[in-house]
Amino acid sequence: MDVKKHLNSTKVYKELNEENREYWFFCKEKKFLHNIDTFYYSAKLEEDLTDDSKEKSVLKLRDFFEKKRSLLSGHFGGSISLYFPGCDSNLNLLPCTFAHYFTICLECPEYFDIFIAPVVPHDSSGGPSVTCEIVVQIRSYMLWMYGVHEAFERSSVYVRKICDHFGLHIAFFQENRIDYCWHSNYLSNPEKFFSPENFYRMRVDRFKDALFHTEKSGSEDFEIDYISMGKRSDKVFIRIYMKSKEVIEQNYKPWFFKVWLFNGLISRYDFYVYEECYKKRSWKYLDMARLQFYLEYGSDVSNRETCRQLISGERTMEEDVLRRFADSLTPKVHLIVNVEYQTMRKHTKSYQLVPFRDNSCRDKAKRIYDYLDNRKIIADYLTHYVFRLVQSSGDGNKSRRDYCAFWQFLRSCKMVDVNVKQSQVRLIRQYCRKLNSEVMKKRAINAAVVYGIYTRGINEDSIVQDCVEALCQLNDNDIHEAFQYKNKKVRQYNSQELAETYVSNETHKYEIVNVETGEFLSEDSLT
Repeated sequence: MDVKKHLNSTKVYKELNEENREYWFFCKEKKFLHNIDTFYYSAKLEEDLTDDSKEKSVLKLRDFFEKKRSLLSGHFGGSISLYFPGCDSNLNLLPCTFAHYFTICLECPEYFDIFIAPVVPHDSSGGPSVTCEIVVQIRSYMLWMYGVHEAFERSSVYVRKICDHFGLHIAFFQENRIDYCWHSNYLSNPEKFFSPENFYRMRVDRFKDALFHTEKSGSEDFEIDYISMGKRSDKVFIRIYMKSKEVIEQNYKPWFFKVWLFNGLISRYDFYVYEECYKKRSWKYLDMARLQFYLEYGSDVSNRETCRQLISGERTMEEDVLRRFADSLTPKVHLIVNVEYQTMRKHTKSYQLVPFRDNSCRDKAKRIYDYLDNRKIIADYLTHYVFRLVQSSGDGNKSRRDYCAFWQFLRSCKMVDVNVKQSQVRLIRQYCRKLNSEVMKKRAINAAVVYGIYTRGINEDSIVQDCVEALCQLNDNDIHEAFQYKNKKVRQYNSQELAETYVSNETHKYEIVNVETGEFLSEDSLT
């Protein structure tokens, strides 16, 4: 059914006035949003970091991190906070290894990771190493909030300052891995569009096969939520999957909801439904979340009562019946599909870059800026010669057919950095904190309830009593371990992203009182 036609036929749409219809259900149809979602780059040093190096700067780096890493084994939380002069914030030294050689990992929480190889191998002839000694992974949050140019510039400052600290010199920067992605609400029925028989009629590429992942939906239907071509280790790896489902089920990156809303990919109604599913960490809660919307904003008394009973569990319906009921009351949500090309250095190093600008002033980072200037040409190459979708019928030779409409829209999408306004970055930041804190609050309350049942058996105590009892059971060891755990988590979050509170300090005015003696229970008295 046509999306607009289905929307107009739903009961909630008919019951709302024109102003509320526009407020809740407006979004841009057939919308695509492009960004670089993952960006790895590397830095080659002028110094010799092979195993027999005697350079003072190299030995200084090795000695410094050898001493720091020796502390990690006995350090609760598995990380040590380090500061390098000239950097805006501390970095966390983590006990992890990347690609065998990179045994030093410095984390800027939620923004990027810097991997350093203290020892690199000689080349095949026994000469100086051709391996880059530093690799940086910029996280998707930073790329979506600030764009790839600013993300590179801000992260590379840390790399330069670390090198300055040890007296090391950067020879050049170069790209390692870049993921090009397109988020879209174009498809209202991905199952039909990406069905194996239709997909094979449209695809033009040189990959051997495609891997499909499907999941049961109702008693007869199914949904295709993941398609991949190639291997992750290949020069190019392609994924097409349901991004909105991934965010909900993985229960991370809720800021995508705001990004999609700000860019018109979803409506406020979609945003409401996705948020409720995120709180439940369940994609299958989708239809129930739609009923929750009707219960809150619909006006038919009988339908609202049915919704209330279904949500509370007083009444049940088979999945197919529940979906048809939800379809009659509310519109289906806009599904966000992601088309993603993962490109590796062994593929991109062969590109003949066009010198659109004179980036010689960029010095060591010239290659990075030249590459980003060619972003449109590279994307056009990937979406035509590497993999493309054409019309499902026509010329017997598929490679001569025109692009299908979905692919035409994808290729015409603007190739610019997603530049989120600073005011919107702050809104997204606060939204994520609020939503995740709500999720954690529910988990804490549920844990307190279960703890009460374990310790006091089946009881009829109030929920408040369950929470208070859980706190009052804390002993010295519990307090000490909780303190260590809090310090660990504090290091794992970005201080800039959590700079201020979003709730009133009024909560700090409350204390726990012993109802029999009137004694205030402080932290000391709880142990």
